Amino acid sequence: MSEKTTIPLFDKTETENQNTSCTSCTSCGGGCACGLGIKAGSEKEVVFRNIFLYITMGVIIFTVTYLATKLLAWINP
Repeated sequence: MSEKTTIPLFDKTETENQNTSCTSCTSCGGGCACGLGIKAGSEKEVVFRNIFLYITMGVIIFTVTYLATKLLAWINP
């Protein structure tokens, strides 16, 4: 015959207790990641890397958007 197996359940009280310790940073719902993924006590290299990555992503997004609008304007005058 088939054996019964117990399925573990998600205990919501454990995660609620962890999130209540940091009430200042609740915008993303991911705990205390703080702004732009920079946590308190992060190394200087990590902070500069994160800021550089966000600036690079912004430049790429604006460049691709600009080129796409120019291409669409050239295709359909």
